[in-house]
Amino acid sequence: MTVKLVECERDGFPILEINEQQHCLAEFVDNCIGGQKITDVVQRNGTLYYVFENRHEIPLLCYCCGHPLACPDLQAEKRHMRGRVLQAMTWNPEQLEDGSSVIDFELEFSRKVGEEDVMMVQTSTLSANKMRHPITCCNSGLPASTPEKQHPAIVPPPSKKRRRRR
Repeated sequence: MTVKLVECERDGFPILEINEQQHCLAEFVDNCIGGQKITDVVQRNGTLYYVFENRHEIPLLCYCCGHPLACPDLQAEKRHMRGRVLQAMTWNPEQLEDGSSVIDFELEFSRKVGEEDVMMVQTSTLSANKMRHPITCCNSGLPASTPEKQHPAIVPPPSKKRRRRR
C-alpha cells in the first residue's frame, strides 16, 4: 500500500509517526541532537549508537530494512566519529527492488582537521523512533516504538530536501 507523504511546511522534511505522535523528522532529530558533538560510539545488542554531549543516543539502522548497521571495528569508528557535530540532514525517496518506497535519511557531520568533505552517515527514519533520550529531554517520556512497527511506503516528493542547522 502506498500512501501520500505529508511534508513539513517549514522545511519540506517528511512528517512521520515517531513514538506514536506525528513529528517533522528534521525538527524532531534537530531538537534532540542538532549542533551536538559526538562524545562516544557504543554497541549494544548488536546495534551501533552515536552518543552525544547532551546524552542523547541515536542508533544507526539500515534505511531499507531498519536492521542495525554492521560495525566491524568499533574502536576505529570511535576515533573516526568522536568530536563531530551534527550540522545538517538530508532525505531522498528510494524505490526498492520489491517496488516499495522508503526514505533514505542522511545525517551530515562536521569535518575533522585535514578533511575536505563533511561526513555523511546514511540511516533509517526508524533511528528517530529508537533514539535514547536523557530524562531531561522533553521526548524522554514518549513511548518507545516496537521493532516491528515500520513506516508506510511513500510517494516520492519531487526533489531532495535538506535542512541546515540554524
